[in-house]
Amino acid sequence: MSWKRWILLIGGGLISAAILGAGVLAYLILRLDIRAEVERAVENGTGRDLTIAGDVGLSFWPVLGLRAEQATLANVEGGRAPAFITADEIDIGVELRPLLDRQVVVSRLVLQRPNIALEVNGEGRPNWILAPRRPEGQTPPPTTNPSPTPTPAPRPVDVAQTRLREIRIVDGEASFFDARRGVGWVVGDVDLTTAFAGMDEPMQVSGSVRYADKPVELELMMGRPSALTRGERMPLNIDVESELLSMHFEGQTLAASGEIAGLVRASGPSLRQLAAWSGSPIQGGVGLEAFAVSGRMEIAGGRYAFSNAGFALDLIRGRGDFVLSSLRNKPYLSGRLELFDFDLNPYLSGQAPPAAPIEQVEIAAAMPDAVQSAPDAQIAAVEAAPRALDVQAEASETPINWSGLHILNADLELVTHAVLVQHMRLDNARLNLVLNDGYMAATLHNTSLYGGSGRGRFELDARQPSVRIVQDLAFTNLDAQSFLSDAINFGGIEGRAELSLNLVAQGMTQSELIAGVDGRTHLEVVSGTLHGVDLGGVATTIRNALRGELIAPEARTPFQGFSGTFAIADGVLASDNLSFNTADLRIPGIGVIDLPQRRLDVRLAPRSPRGGIVFPFAVRGPFNQFAYNSDLNDRAQREILARVRATQTASRAAQAANAASN
Repeated sequence: MSWKRWILLIGGGLISAAILGAGVLAYLILRLDIRAEVERAVENGTGRDLTIAGDVGLSFWPVLGLRAEQATLANVEGGRAPAFITADEIDIGVELRPLLDRQVVVSRLVLQRPNIALEVNGEGRPNWILAPRRPEGQTPPPTTNPSPTPTPAPRPVDVAQTRLREIRIVDGEASFFDARRGVGWVVGDVDLTTAFAGMDEPMQVSGSVRYADKPVELELMMGRPSALTRGERMPLNIDVESELLSMHFEGQTLAASGEIAGLVRASGPSLRQLAAWSGSPIQGGVGLEAFAVSGRMEIAGGRYAFSNAGFALDLIRGRGDFVLSSLRNKPYLSGRLELFDFDLNPYLSGQAPPAAPIEQVEIAAAMPDAVQSAPDAQIAAVEAAPRALDVQAEASETPINWSGLHILNADLELVTHAVLVQHMRLDNARLNLVLNDGYMAATLHNTSLYGGSGRGRFELDARQPSVRIVQDLAFTNLDAQSFLSDAINFGGIEGRAELSLNLVAQGMTQSELIAGVDGRTHLEVVSGTLHGVDLGGVATTIRNALRGELIAPEARTPFQGFSGTFAIADGVLASDNLSFNTADLRIPGIGVIDLPQRRLDVRLAPRSPRGGIVFPFAVRGPFNQFAYNSDLNDRAQREILARVRATQTASRAAQAANAASN
């Protein structure tokens, strides 16, 4: 016998068996009231009414069994959606042998083009909790047998014998709505396949959906599917792959509330794009691109709580316990974070930080303890943002972009390692930070910088175009030259410095903020050197001071101490208690520093410790173009003192007004 004949015989036998099976199935189906039995079985199992509006009959594809068209499973009473599940067609694959004993053993269930509406009501009750209906009895269907001898009614189908092996959802749509928060989502093109041995055995779900026009691949492992319908806890593993998010989750869910808790590892190329895709776009600012997070996560009521988590965002690395939720349609971040070396300048200046390879971001999030900080760590990401005050440059008239303060709301306890802010470097800091719709308040408990420390409070209110800045800060034991060079671009003083600031400023541009500064400040420097001038030489040879060597760049004035308390009004600093002491001279003085006009007017009256007065003199003129002149006639003193008094009066009035407004 040729191989072709064998193939024909085998093929013919299979076809004959299929025809025979279909014939037996058709015969058995005709003996049952299929519509009523299916509706009754589902209603008893779910406690919900099932309506089959279309035809009911045999199904040969995609499964051999039963087919029901236009099926609707009712929603909970008072539900938002008109139905819990609707499907154009339901195909039920059944086993033939049990039908002989009027038992339905379901092997496969295929939902064609279903619409599944998941929702949680205002009291937190989900609509997917199903309670089996236990009818007390069943009424036999009416008979039309004309025989005078009644025929016994057929026995009802034994739905308790149902054993489901596989469920498929083809071209479906699923939606979710949480009435407690008024939020929800919809996914389409739902194509999912499940495989499991029973409702109390693990179920594997795999397939794809489409959310906001982007495909998402899903793999789920559900520990006990029956727990989902009863609202109990259920082991749950999830794998998600999409263009904007890769995630692996191992944990459990409480089906009654939709809470999820477990270990998560997630990453993506752009947090900004992910937020927009998920329906919570981040407005303004720069960066917030490549991201990764790993740790324990709990999801409940729209809150994503992370504990013992490592994370990375752009070039920022950190770890901590934090909660991500939503407040007034913005991301809201709260908790405790430790941030390793990073550069704040991209977010201050509007320059996008360099792109971080997603592989490095994922590694940094997975192993936060491996991130090390070093005194010379290279953390510069972009060119430093312009200084708030630069004594070497004209103030900018360009409006400052504060959009970064509107990106999110936050309430954080922060511990930072090295941070670059403009040209300044903070070695480490501990602070509390609040962000509220463009208002920022930071309380510095301890900051190490330039060999010293600092503490105080800083506020920035960018809720209006004209920004208001409040500073109440105190620094001790600073390296004066390094600090002042980085802070205001002035490196003319060496020594150890103490500085206190109590300032309020308002404006839209750098020039407006400088011209709007009110408050007071105190500076004291000990055991240092003044560069650029020899004050002792000027004091003793005032008539020859302009020859050059006494005010040349290489000139120096070693001193034991320098101090001054300044009243500030409209950007003008004024002091009547300047004190500059060298080994040979005590030099009291008065002075005015006009920041908007970039001008200095100081009158000094040197005295020898052994008594006597050396020539008093004035230092006046634009920054970097000072003139040194004798003031034996006290003319400069009268002019400068008058302006000092006026500034002090204006400063007190401004501080009183600011206190009243608060």
